[in-house]
Amino acid sequence: MDFAHTADNIFAVILSVLETYDITHRILSITLDNASANTKSIALFTERNIPQAGGYFFHQRCSCHIINLVVQSGLKEVSNRIERIRDAISWIGSSNPRFQEFGRHCTLNGIRPRRFQTDMPVKWNSTYLMLKNCLEYDTTISGFYNMKLAESGCPPAQSLTPDDWYVAKIFVEFLQVFYNATVTLSGVYYPTSSQAIHQIAEMSDMLNTYREDNLLGDAVVAMETKFKKYVSEMPFLYALGVIVDPIIKLAGLEYLLEFTGNKLSIDYSDQITDIRNKLFEVFSIYERRFGGVHTEPSPEPDTQPLPTSWSILKRRKKDKSASSSSSTTRSAASSGAELNRFLEEQFDADENTENFDLLLWWKTYSYRYPVLSHLALDILVIPVSTVSSEQAFSTSGRIIEPRRNCLTPEMVEVLICVRDWEHARKRMQNETVDEQFIQNFSNLYVDEGSDNNQVKN
Repeated sequence: MDFAHTADNIFAVILSVLETYDITHRILSITLDNASANTKSIALFTERNIPQAGGYFFHQRCSCHIINLVVQSGLKEVSNRIERIRDAISWIGSSNPRFQEFGRHCTLNGIRPRRFQTDMPVKWNSTYLMLKNCLEYDTTISGFYNMKLAESGCPPAQSLTPDDWYVAKIFVEFLQVFYNATVTLSGVYYPTSSQAIHQIAEMSDMLNTYREDNLLGDAVVAMETKFKKYVSEMPFLYALGVIVDPIIKLAGLEYLLEFTGNKLSIDYSDQITDIRNKLFEVFSIYERRFGGVHTEPSPEPDTQPLPTSWSILKRRKKDKSASSSSSTTRSAASSGAELNRFLEEQFDADENTENFDLLLWWKTYSYRYPVLSHLALDILVIPVSTVSSEQAFSTSGRIIEPRRNCLTPEMVEVLICVRDWEHARKRMQNETVDEQFIQNFSNLYVDEGSDNNQVKN
């Protein structure tokens, strides 16, 4: 958009795309970041009665954007310690003679010389990768940097301390969960709506673990405050994504919400009741639409597909009371017999199973749940982040550069589509940008017996 990003303009642009492809009547959900104008634009769609399925999960906020806001609030609290580490590695690499001297210092200490990439503070994952790649060299960096500071007469206050590296080490361990959640929820080859609450539970557990840490506590409290702002009311889509998992269903959802609530001091009991009622309301909408549709049985596999064993849910087996958490799954409504049957049927799970295709499961058993399978598949295709679409715009930015400023719009479209189709064929659509970004921080070892400026690939 080359004009102001107001709610009216955002609505007009999106609507024009929907009308161009004649899909206005088929829009189930829109995933946007947390800009206030985006939120206001959703109201304009609602006024047009564009949402399907009653609009219960029409507007989704980007989960990865939320994680970014949460982590950034914590980084502000430890910025002074991270800044000292950033200054040290930036100073070491700012001149070739200085880096060569650092390389000799590494060799004397029995450590392979390498360069270090500084982060981009606006991207917290770059800060995470910077710290992660520095930790192995903590004493070597401190020894060299502090020695040079002393030689130049700088005050000791500028020196790196063990506490700086302790915060970096713990923060990396702490941020690993948030980093993994970002990678998981930005995926494109599997449903992400069924993953969200699991990741929220993992992040809640990590926040609870480090809340009382002497050096990290302030950062954790700041992150927890921001985190609770977004998860105190659990998105209905996330709940449905868990419910349509044939192993987890309502009982597993109740356990995950109870687990998360205990870690964050949030009472989800009323929301569980509300989620259950909304579930049957949404199902009734699908029942009216697909109730007369009959699907042919698909050949059942020799062994029933099984879900991934989630680490949080493993703890559920240790809690004997969890087995009774699904006592009120049956609705009092006269309709919904198919949904009630799904909620009550038991499916055995093998804890060691790591590969489970939830979409394939619903395709295989759609004949058994002809209405619910439509609802489940609609839920599972809704993305919970905008990362993949943002990567598409990043691609266009690399194509439309000063040396290619005469490309026609049609040619730009062709180049982007061909590139995307080729990556789709190789199943690389969500890997290329991330892999290149990670490599920028990782492959910086200096080849032995060669110029110290050379980087090993």
